[in-house]
Amino acid sequence: MTPIQVDVAVIGSGTAGMGAYRTARAHTDSVLLIEAGAYGTTCARVGCMPSKLLIAAAEVAHQARHADRFGVHVKDLTIDGAAVMARVQRERDRFVGFVLEAVEAIPQGKRLTAKVRFQDANTLVTEQGQSIHAKRIVIATGSIPVLPPLLKGLKAHLLTNENIFDLPTLPKSLVVFGPGVLGMELGQAMSRLGVPVKMFGVGGGIAGIHDPEIRDYANHAFNEEFYLDASAEVKSVSESAAGVEVHYLHRDGTWQTEQFDYVLAATGRAPDVAGLGLKNAGLQLLSSRQYRRQKEL
Repeated sequence: MTPIQVDVAVIGSGTAGMGAYRTARAHTDSVLLIEAGAYGTTCARVGCMPSKLLIAAAEVAHQARHADRFGVHVKDLTIDGAAVMARVQRERDRFVGFVLEAVEAIPQGKRLTAKVRFQDANTLVTEQGQSIHAKRIVIATGSIPVLPPLLKGLKAHLLTNENIFDLPTLPKSLVVFGPGVLGMELGQAMSRLGVPVKMFGVGGGIAGIHDPEIRDYANHAFNEEFYLDASAEVKSVSESAAGVEVHYLHRDGTWQTEQFDYVLAATGRAPDVAGLGLKNAGLQLLSSRQYRRQKEL
């Protein structure tokens, strides 16, 4: 296959990759955008766009329930889960369409659909064996969900931000692992849309809040809407045809087993660099522990 020679190769066509492509094009016309999967940014497909659409629906329901204080009385509030998710998906797809239009405006000769790995610091190789030589290579491959060992055996009833927005309707019940920003956003939204929610965390963290008094206030406020234990002890999570069973220590001190329709894993994300062959790129690779220690120094 004919080798490709460019000044800049950008791996990944998400928000960072598209930004890098446009910036590089301001300096040289010799730029190649490489994408292994579907075009469309994480933000538009499975991130901020669909999550805010879900939150918007939840906010409408929440305001309707609390409209009495304004002298507005809403009776017999009904939430159509299928209609809620259909709107999320419809608007999400519209946002993705805008991204695809931007990608399709890039000349075909300047974008390549392929999975690549580093051969050396300035050479990439596709799975088909085509080589790409670049003076500069930008890695913009994004991130993927990280699952704790407790959840790794789950399959059909496991949700992450990658698939939760494709549900045909709202879950009947939901257990959320990870009360970070993502978990709190989606968990609260589901709760306000009428889904029974329980949320578990470790270490006491809530939405990245560092101030102890604010964190305690947040813990109290969220627990008024749904069950939240940011320092939970969960013994097991098992999957059946009907959903998932969680065996956990309740805040009242008793061990309980409860069944949920789905598990939402909001337990962090890691760089999506598997298979890139970074060791061939001549880069210094650090573990998360080494990185934290280097920052401390």
